[in-house]
Amino acid sequence: MKRSFVLEKLILMGLLSLGFFAVATPFVHAQTSSDPQFLVTWKAVGSYVPPSYVGKALPSYGSNITASFELVSQGKILNIQNETIYWYLDDNLIGGGEGIQNITFPPVGAAPDSLELKIQLPDYAGGYLTHTIEIPFVTPQVVLYSPFPGSKFSANPLTISALPYFFNVSSTSNLSYTWAVNGQTGGGAENPEEAQVTLPAGTPAGTGIDVSVKVENPIGSTIATADENLVYENQL
Repeated sequence: MKRSFVLEKLILMGLLSLGFFAVATPFVHAQTSSDPQFLVTWKAVGSYVPPSYVGKALPSYGSNITASFELVSQGKILNIQNETIYWYLDDNLIGGGEGIQNITFPPVGAAPDSLELKIQLPDYAGGYLTHTIEIPFVTPQVVLYSPFPGSKFSANPLTISALPYFFNVSSTSNLSYTWAVNGQTGGGAENPEEAQVTLPAGTPAGTGIDVSVKVENPIGSTIATADENLVYENQL
């Protein structure tokens, strides 16, 4: 299977997010061995990823983020139900109160960027506590799946699939697809997520094929595009 640079980047971002925020992370101020640790987790709600995607779904336009945390000291989770807790997104207060250890909020600003989520416990018995994490905020993406080494192919007809990422949909059936082959509109009528390219008989080896797709979520008008240049090698 050919894996494009875009797909590699998406998986890397998702894996880094999955690994980094699932472990206890340090305070922003100096700490001692007796300081409790923040264990912060978050997930994007309403951010579609293909079933084969191994990383973490990242928030984009229209999706929400749910975050929660625990305080851990010497391997034990502390009871902070009576503590005053404040949540800030990019230094703007978005919620809080007694024992509020989780929150759901929409991303703000313009993607691609990162969101700064800060947690404060101003009245903690051991002293004022605060902790900040960065959450990536991305634009929807689409990757063309074409399992051809070196972008060379001999199959005729040729089938190429579009894999959308991070759209605010529950199913890819909610998206629209516009395909083009060498600038001419095309695509598959039966399965809009695929394009079939049939080359005329006698097409010479070395002929280049440019395939592009535009994927759009009609709700929110979010769009992602991708294109790939392939070379026909009929002698393979």
